[in-house]
Amino acid sequence: MTIEDSESGIAYSMPDTWEEMDSEDLLDAFSSSASVAGEAEGEGASVVAFSGEAMTDEEMSMSTSTIAGENSEFFYPYPDDKQILISEPIEVDGQEAYRFTWEVSISGEPPMYGHIVHIIDGDRSVFLMGMAYGDDPAMRSEVDAVVSSVSLL
Repeated sequence: MTIEDSESGIAYSMPDTWEEMDSEDLLDAFSSSASVAGEAEGEGASVVAFSGEAMTDEEMSMSTSTIAGENSEFFYPYPDDKQILISEPIEVDGQEAYRFTWEVSISGEPPMYGHIVHIIDGDRSVFLMGMAYGDDPAMRSEVDAVVSSVSLL
């Protein structure tokens, strides 16, 4: 299934087991979202799309890592460990973009894995961010596949 998010101007594919959230159930900052529950309690994954003002090349990496950190701390306040796994410029449909993946953990809790792509689309920035909860490699792979499928409408 492909979600076409006309508000943020992107499309992304999700596995058949994932469900799109109704727009009225989303936080105001997000324009679309999808999620799936994991097999074990506390496991699962979700992606959210949102947009904002365009940024310069120099601002892209800093803003992307800041947004990742802010969202991580919402779900995992005061993490004991933070690891940056990937931080690199990429292109999406010929537009400048930035990819950032990370992991945070709290002692005694399974880690949270995140993957975000930030695309400069004209006079705005567009983001697709995915997070996997629990230490499940399959959930991480699904998040990576969904976020990596992002394209501009």
